[in-house]
This record gives sequence, structure tokens and C-alpha cells, in this order.
Amino acid sequence: MTHTSGGFELPTWVDTVYAEAGGETYARVSNAKVWSGGIVGESSAELITVSTASGSAAYVGIERLEVAVDGRKGTFVLSHVASGDATGGTMTVAVVPGSGTGELAGLTGTMQIDRSPAGEHTWEFEYGL
Repeated sequence: MTHTSGGFELPTWVDTVYAEAGGETYARVSNAKVWSGGIVGESSAELITVSTASGSAAYVGIERLEVAVDGRKGTFVLSHVASGDATGGTMTVAVVPGSGTGELAGLTGTMQIDRSPAGEHTWEFEYGL
């Protein structure tokens, strides 16, 4: 496995609430990212989120990246599953098998995404080609 890291910005974040029940809020989010570091390019994602009155939250999503990974150009898809509260949480972000194209054909891997208190996003990606 190869390791690379960097950050991303979120120039677009459209949050549309579609249901509220029992203190829970359900929303669909469409976003766009601009990647920097070992991954350079852009992506778009669709997420389904829930937040609770107690402060916990979760989301699932699909994200398509059109990028270069350590200089290799192509596209691939990430699946996201995350949940947590003020005490911590879990996140799984993984390459969808067989989704890599171009020089990223055959890509496998997992990603860890962190958000600072100031709102900056960084990521670590372990991958194989």
C-alpha cells in the first residue's frame, strides 16, 4: 500500500432538509470539493444525513473524483459511512471496487478525513494500484 495526504476545500455545500421527526433532522447534501496534496482535482458527492436532538449525527454517501493521485490521472468513486457524537465516532471512506479509470484503473484503498475546529479538512489515503 502507498500513503499520500493533503487537504480539500468545499466550495459548494447544498443542504436540503427532507424530513423532521422525533427530534431528528434528515437531509440530502450535494457538495463539491477541490483536492490538494497527493490528490489534485475535483469531486462531487451526494450524502444522506441525519442529526439528532442529542447532538449525534450520521451520513452515508457516494463521491466521484476526477483527479490525479500522486500524478496518475483518472476517476474513481468513494463510498462514505460515518456516525458520531461529542465523544467521538467512526468513519469509513473506501474506494468502490472496480471504479478506477485511466491511470487509476484497479485502484483500491481507504481514506481517513479529519476536520479541524476551524473547519479545515485534511485527509490520509492508503491505496494500491
